Amino acid sequence: MTSNLPLIRLSAANPFLLELQRRKLPVGQLLRDMDLPGNIPASNELFVSSDAMYRIVERSSELADDPYFGFMIGQKMDLRDWAPIATAAEHATSLGDLLNHFTINAMDHSSFTRFFVRTEGDSTTFGFRRLVEPPLVPAQNDAFYLGLLIKALARAAKNQWDPSAVLFKVADPNAVPPLPDSFRIAKTDDFGMQIRFPATWLLEPIEKSSFSTGEVISEDNRLPSSLIEALHLALQPHIHESDLSVARAARICGFDKRRLSSQLRSRGTTLGKEIAALRAKHAQIGLTNSNRRVFDIAQTVGFKDATVFSRAFKNWTGQSPQEYRRTHR
Repeated sequence: MTSNLPLIRLSAANPFLLELQRRKLPVGQLLRDMDLPGNIPASNELFVSSDAMYRIVERSSELADDPYFGFMIGQKMDLRDWAPIATAAEHATSLGDLLNHFTINAMDHSSFTRFFVRTEGDSTTFGFRRLVEPPLVPAQNDAFYLGLLIKALARAAKNQWDPSAVLFKVADPNAVPPLPDSFRIAKTDDFGMQIRFPATWLLEPIEKSSFSTGEVISEDNRLPSSLIEALHLALQPHIHESDLSVARAARICGFDKRRLSSQLRSRGTTLGKEIAALRAKHAQIGLTNSNRRVFDIAQTVGFKDATVFSRAFKNWTGQSPQEYRRTHR
């Protein structure tokens, strides 16, 4: 069973976050304002909802005071540093191979978009569709992909590259800076972006060194394979919040509260139970793997009062925090 939550690795925002940091802008505060860890670069092990990612990207553009921020990031990015395409290049000999492997690898990084490659007659369309409606116009998100994929397509097509033979479609063409007249850019709906180009380009052999460093890329830490696992990953950065209500947890997950509650009931659990289970797990880890005070551990899992935490912990495990620490060292 695949994840039913629209999740993406927080590290997917690193190109934006690192550029803001390079410009000495308060990027850590941007993340903390969204109740996310302010560490840069962001961890590959943390997942956020699609809504959160869209807001990070759009706010990055506002913070940089640059309406073309996303496109600039995409154009500037080293293709070999982008895991989905670098991994795809390891198994590809042609542009067609590269795009097909890319669509598969991308699923390990996001559960709210689906990339596709579709050939009809003499033209091929490559792009993605969003599985959930974005909370705002994903202008900078699409502009980033456009900047990145123009670079990738031109590098792969080599001598056949002709921008006048390509049609680009994005959510907001105004987020793309003025390009030469040979580029054709049109507006599409908010559910995806696409690039249409001559199908003959698919046969063009690629130079692996242009897309990959040749290093083995770990495929561990894939997207969660179940709803419960996805839920825990999405809520993990927030368990220190004492006011982590059911309604807020649903918003963090980018899910309607009633629908999420219904999905969990069908699995024999509730959102409240899963929040408690996640807090119990991290409290247990803290007690067995550190010498921190019980009160400090209580705060990391959302409790302001050590007595209330001890009572809850005994309900979870049948032992007090001190007893648990003694018996599980």
